[in-house]
Amino acid sequence: MSESPAAFKNSGPLQLCAFNGPRVLFLLLLVSLVGGTQLGCGPSTTKKKTLDIESAELDISFPTKVDIQYAENFSVTYGPNYKVVDIHFNSANRDIVINQKLLLVQRGTPVPELRNGLQNAWIMEVPLHTVAANDDGEITRLKALGLKNNIIAMGGGAIYDPELRQLWEEKKIASIGYSFHRPPLPEVILSLNPDVLILYSFNQDRMASVEKMRALGINAIPQFAWAESSFLGKAEWLKFSALFFNKEREANELFEKVVTRCGHLMERVRQKEEKKTAFLVYHPSESSDWSAHRNDFYASFLEAAGAINVLADDGPTHAVGMNNEKMLSLAKNADFWIANSTSDENWPPADYLDSFKAYRNGQVFHYQKRTRYEHNAYDWYETPEVRPDLVLEDLVFIFYPELLPGHVPKYFERIELTKNEF
Repeated sequence: MSESPAAFKNSGPLQLCAFNGPRVLFLLLLVSLVGGTQLGCGPSTTKKKTLDIESAELDISFPTKVDIQYAENFSVTYGPNYKVVDIHFNSANRDIVINQKLLLVQRGTPVPELRNGLQNAWIMEVPLHTVAANDDGEITRLKALGLKNNIIAMGGGAIYDPELRQLWEEKKIASIGYSFHRPPLPEVILSLNPDVLILYSFNQDRMASVEKMRALGINAIPQFAWAESSFLGKAEWLKFSALFFNKEREANELFEKVVTRCGHLMERVRQKEEKKTAFLVYHPSESSDWSAHRNDFYASFLEAAGAINVLADDGPTHAVGMNNEKMLSLAKNADFWIANSTSDENWPPADYLDSFKAYRNGQVFHYQKRTRYEHNAYDWYETPEVRPDLVLEDLVFIFYPELLPGHVPKYFERIELTKNEF
């Protein structure tokens, strides 16, 4: 997924806390022996299992609950003193088939009897306190929930948010490496010993890392927000993050505001009889000329903003490689072209680019306006994780400026077209 910010970032030096060397070496040996073995239960399973899972004798421990409306890759149900989180994701082309259950038990209460499909659930007590994550999107969600001071480790210092950057500079937040570079090193995680480690998991190698961390007694949790097919589905993973800290009320309030605002914007463009056409690509792709957003959560922004996505098909819900010829055949008459580049300097020759209506008309935009190049940090991969309404508002303005007079785009600017002959 070349559109990830981690593709640009340098992890920087690892920040290590003091740790017991012999203990770590022993545990690392354990990891090598366990390998990718699927484990069924977490550190909390030593608690006596005395509560019937269908019992209603306990007072409800979670007065505020989340209801999942848009996210496709996780769900949650509540018991008297526990939450059952179901993480599910299938991707044939990435060779990932995930169906995991988490049993989150209110701290200080008994673990329920493990039946009705919970025999292999990973068990944790909540609320937790400290957290580490190797993806800026997850870090953004945690901060949005008011958990800034609970974050003890993140990918590194390539973070746009000034408060988080300062905490990193002050060594109050450690570096564990970005997800796209490598899995976190076990000795680093052991030295930090977070209550929960949330890992961006995009292939079998990263899933094996989750299991290895669990073998060391770390509450490692895979995260699949990136695989959602809609931007609201991805944003709803805020509720997933909230479950570990009993922050459901905060998650519900913020998400509802976002949904309401997106609904108002979509209603405005719904009234437009003549729809604009657009496409969204990343250049260059690792395996092709372009990486095209055809059906993923990025592509869902175009339709929501009232544009017809000329690259849409019935394929997978992630960016896919596309060669020059295919893109030209599908997108040459589109009104708007959106890409990651701030300039066309490294794009194909002028005669190819001038074949696109959007290029000839200067309607080519990038989304890197909010970037701190000195830190290699891109807000595009942070704030929109919880505030996709800001992106939607920008796109509505670009496609239909008359609907939002006076709006100044937050993320988008015109790409510098150095080869435009018109």
